[in-house]
Amino acid sequence: MPITEFLFPALKNDKASIEAIARIAPIFRKKLTYPNPGFLSGFRGFIVTENEKDVRDDFREIVIFEWDRMDSFHSFLKSVQFKDAVSSIKHLMDGPATLQLFDMNVGPRDAASSPIVEIIRTSISKSENVDASLKAWEKLSGHLGHQTSVTYGKSSNLENDVVAGMIGWQGLIESSEGSQQESFLEALDSLRSFGEMSRITIDIEALELDPL
Repeated sequence: MPITEFLFPALKNDKASIEAIARIAPIFRKKLTYPNPGFLSGFRGFIVTENEKDVRDDFREIVIFEWDRMDSFHSFLKSVQFKDAVSSIKHLMDGPATLQLFDMNVGPRDAASSPIVEIIRTSISKSENVDASLKAWEKLSGHLGHQTSVTYGKSSNLENDVVAGMIGWQGLIESSEGSQQESFLEALDSLRSFGEMSRITIDIEALELDPL
């Protein structure tokens, strides 16, 4: 299964730090991605809404990576390259980053390349409900049809079970109309019944990866 990484850096959000982050971001991304044959695709963006609340002023960043396999990810974490990348931006961090890995049914590229990107995560209160949660995502994906790109899966590095899905909407109208469909609302109710659920929308762009 494709390995999708959601990385939430804890970056300082004062004006000087935001400007410094913008300047250093291209260098930092280069340190992360080249050379790195384990990366299949990468995206960077900012969280626009969280649980339908506007959070743009918080300047909360998200990075999404697709890995070819889990071994590549773990090898990279132990590498000098990774340590060098982190040290280059450590002075602009307000704490450790939050890193979540998911075994997805498909890679994130189609969904993350869409104009409107939404990520829904559910902290599953009982492990026996993981499969039911995944089936709820499978059903939702079928209902949404060709107007969206959907990928979903189970966490693989967290202490508690988390099931997450990414929806790539084709535009604001499609997002607004699709999220009001009865089947979509029923799916959300189902996911909430399995544990605490959170929704974020993100303004995102693809990272250019050097050819292998």
